[in-house]
Amino acid sequence: MVHKDKESYRLDEQQGGFFIVIPLEASYCPTCQTMLLMRATRKRVCWEGDTEKIILLIRRLYCETCNCIHHELPDKVVPYKRYSASVIENIAHGQAIKDAPCSEGTARRLRDWWEAVKPYFLYILTTLTARFGVSFGKPPAFRETVRAVANSNNWVFAHQVYTRSESRPG
Repeated sequence: MVHKDKESYRLDEQQGGFFIVIPLEASYCPTCQTMLLMRATRKRVCWEGDTEKIILLIRRLYCETCNCIHHELPDKVVPYKRYSASVIENIAHGQAIKDAPCSEGTARRLRDWWEAVKPYFLYILTTLTARFGVSFGKPPAFRETVRAVANSNNWVFAHQVYTRSESRPG
């Protein structure tokens, strides 16, 4: 679950360099729309650049109806990625790989990831528009796309698509 903008959460600095994500609105399950209950917190590291590391304390929320755990993420975080949304967006939209705040291999993998998931993400936006009448920018912004896909519970990650054990016979 990714919050839509900075008005919906607050980052409070804590001792030891942690930032605590404090929501300013109620959180609801993306699957069944039931109000979520606070379960715990977990650390999440987000890299803004080569050496700028932000440690966030992210709330883990529980849905009693679906029996699922959801993590509450600010929009500066992309689910399952270590670099901030701004870094990934710059790489995805053509920043020179040599200028990226990560290794060339990582930047190339991030760009390849975006090119691989982009058609699926745009399909999700089209579906959300048709189903709920939600409007998105033309073309939709990177963060807007990521937020919509994550909050609609349509995010796919590597082991959902293909796992090593599935490729082995028997």
